[in-house]
Amino acid sequence: MSNQECIPDFKTEAILNPDISFDSPLKEDIDEPKSIFLTGATGFLGAYLLRELIGQTTANIYCLIRCHTLETGKQRLKENLQSYQLWQEPFDDRIIPIVGDLAQPLLGLSEKDFCQLATDIDVIYHNGSENDPITPYSQMKAVNVLGTQELLKLAGLRKTKPVHFISTVAIFFSQAHRQDIAIRETDFPLFSPSLNTGYKQSKWVAEELIHLAQKRGLPVSIYRPTRIMGDSKTGIYRKLNNFFFRFIQICIKLEKFPTFDVDINIIPIDYASKAIVYLSRQKQLLGKTFHLVNPESISWQRLFELINACGYATEPVSDKNWLVMVENYLFEQGGEKAVSSCFPIILKSAKMISQTKPRFDACQTIEGLAHSSIVCHPLDLSLISTYLLAWKKYETKMLN
Repeated sequence: MSNQECIPDFKTEAILNPDISFDSPLKEDIDEPKSIFLTGATGFLGAYLLRELIGQTTANIYCLIRCHTLETGKQRLKENLQSYQLWQEPFDDRIIPIVGDLAQPLLGLSEKDFCQLATDIDVIYHNGSENDPITPYSQMKAVNVLGTQELLKLAGLRKTKPVHFISTVAIFFSQAHRQDIAIRETDFPLFSPSLNTGYKQSKWVAEELIHLAQKRGLPVSIYRPTRIMGDSKTGIYRKLNNFFFRFIQICIKLEKFPTFDVDINIIPIDYASKAIVYLSRQKQLLGKTFHLVNPESISWQRLFELINACGYATEPVSDKNWLVMVENYLFEQGGEKAVSSCFPIILKSAKMISQTKPRFDACQTIEGLAHSSIVCHPLDLSLISTYLLAWKKYETKMLN
């Protein structure tokens, strides 16, 4: 069977179980929930969402976590918050681990426990997903697609519960969308075969399931962030396996960067989490979609000018020459094994970063945040310096 024959028809993948319905009315005080269900709490954005949900609400936060016992689950959640300097002792009483698995039917719970959870919780924040540039759709489907369907089933069971779904602007990174027209928050992503990673494909299908649930009456808000990087104050960023971080890191080591003609849009993690939780708590905004993007993009060239202003010495070279340098560097570091394992990832990363992206309108987000103090830090020397200092400290710590 050819590779082409193995590729699923993604439009037919987006079929929501007909038994999932949302017949019960919403609670009147839905903007002041007593119990919140959060997925992906052991991840990067998940940790910050957990902190914000504790800070901006009085609710208990039920966190789905893949582990063997409640005790180990609680400890993992605590350690994740500690790794980002977010942990506070009062959090302990309000964090309730739920042992389960997004990739399993009923989230890995018994039918009795699933029904009890549906009774206990008032609102759902679905942030959990598999995310890397290499894994194919077939291996991401269970978590990213079927897991989303199980969350929608939970949302309609016993009582209707609003869902806040963390998507991504990357579902628009295909030839189906023109580069010269800004994508609005009310636009639906069109599918194209050029949507070329398992992560983007699975998030596209998951968002289609969300739209189907909306048509059946579920109040769902969608949040589409751009690339998320470290905390604007501390620079802390633990996702060191992130392809973009690794790409910048190798450019700094080589003192060379490829001459991509693209703009870079990055938002700090603290802005993303504060904005999502604040917007989610405005009752009049329920059911809307929000683009979380930095109002100020910068060019790829400007990014390295800022990096150099922080004391580094990088210079542009052609894409072809840069890849040759990378291959030689990897061979020097670890021989053929390093080249065969790392070079394909860097090659794919280069293709993803150099791809021209659409522009994203964020009118609903800007309007929704207008009465708050939440603003996105610009991509300036101050922010880049904060990130580079934090990354250097972390690397030094790992070496000692």
